[in-house]
Amino acid sequence: MLPLPNLIIITGFSLLGIGMIVAFIRIALKGGSLIGRPSANPFFFYSAKLSIFVSIGLLLCKAIVPSFGGLKVPEGLVWMGTLLGTAGAAILLFSFFQLSDSLKYGLPKEGTQLKTSGLFRFSRNPLYMGLFLVNIASALFFPAIPNILVTIYCIMAHGILIRGEERFLEKRFGAEWVAYKNKVRRFI
Repeated sequence: MLPLPNLIIITGFSLLGIGMIVAFIRIALKGGSLIGRPSANPFFFYSAKLSIFVSIGLLLCKAIVPSFGGLKVPEGLVWMGTLLGTAGAAILLFSFFQLSDSLKYGLPKEGTQLKTSGLFRFSRNPLYMGLFLVNIASALFFPAIPNILVTIYCIMAHGILIRGEERFLEKRFGAEWVAYKNKVRRFI
């Protein structure tokens, strides 16, 4: 039997995966696309997106196979990673559904609307906030040097991508975006 933190991680990320699939299917059934335009250099953009899956993959490998990596992780780090990962996964899931048709990998090619309700009342980027929590959780739950480096790259790269997305939003929504940006912080 796996330890409780491992079961929590596996369950939480299974629910996140199911939620992502449901969100993607909803978009596809409406004739939409998940693919947008990169908000930065394409290599940088796609490597940043790949780093998300590497980080989550390493977290899940460690949760499913506790001996993965041969690294004995202190229980306090495991629990901190579990709590942050669960919170991050929940924020990501809610963000997927609140973004609805506007959910894209990159900048939307078609028209979109500015989201300012739900989690977006508290953070301009709740999806990225959830992502960063998941990345930090991965590094705590499995603090191997490669995973820590992937986490650092992912957070730094997405920080740059966010600025590109915010420039796009300012061009697209003008004064409405500026008013929202002045009222709501980038993260929390």
